[in-house]
Amino acid sequence: MSDQKILKRLQTRAFHGVIFDFDGTILDIKKPLERAIEEVFREDQIEAEMESTLQEIGSILESIQGYPISKILLQSYDIFKYLTVLKHLTFLKKLKVTMKIFAKFQTYSKEAHLFPGTKELISYLSKTCNLFIVSHNKTKNILEALQRERIDNYFEGIYGADMLPALKPSPDALLPPLEKSGSFKGKDWLMIGDMPTDIEAGKEAGLCTLGIASGISKRNILAESRPDLLVDSLTELLNLINNDHISNSNALNSLKIKS
Repeated sequence: MSDQKILKRLQTRAFHGVIFDFDGTILDIKKPLERAIEEVFREDQIEAEMESTLQEIGSILESIQGYPISKILLQSYDIFKYLTVLKHLTFLKKLKVTMKIFAKFQTYSKEAHLFPGTKELISYLSKTCNLFIVSHNKTKNILEALQRERIDNYFEGIYGADMLPALKPSPDALLPPLEKSGSFKGKDWLMIGDMPTDIEAGKEAGLCTLGIASGISKRNILAESRPDLLVDSLTELLNLINNDHISNSNALNSLKIKS
């Protein structure tokens, strides 16, 4: 589906259901993650370029945050072998450093806030669309954050890693909201996320996809997954939705992703 059609359907709230990722899409986790990385690197006297470190470690944390420690340890070799920013360290040192970052991040992420535009977008879509969250975070953590921000009542279902039959990029991760809704017509659904895994899961499930380049993944990396629409932020998305002349928007021309 073209980006113009996606925006038109968002403008008219024509989607049956919208599935949001959580961390990096609704919740701004970049500052808590930067703080955790900086503290651990300072303690362990590690030097590395922050942007690449954020990208790699953020991707790892996205995939393991719902795992119990025992599962992380069992799969640690496969999880950490591609951590190039720490390639000069032994495997055990990589594991130790990453787990320290993860522990600090879990603490600091409790202070994270919603991205600007989140409440406005959710309120707007909820008038006619069924809203869901599918995340690799724990359901309890997601609920606590949503309740703190007083937006939990907007969602028909909230599914953390502990409630999913599989993790993204598997399309099976999106089955709970689809099954609860009773609607399996893919193009009536929109998946919104900040990671390639979000887009890949949505596309494999036959859903429309929207990438938000405000999380850990850089815009060019997210673009490689070829979402139907790619924007830099929820605020930008809101501005486009509120534009009465979408087809003539100069901003839209810069967002197009050719299939």
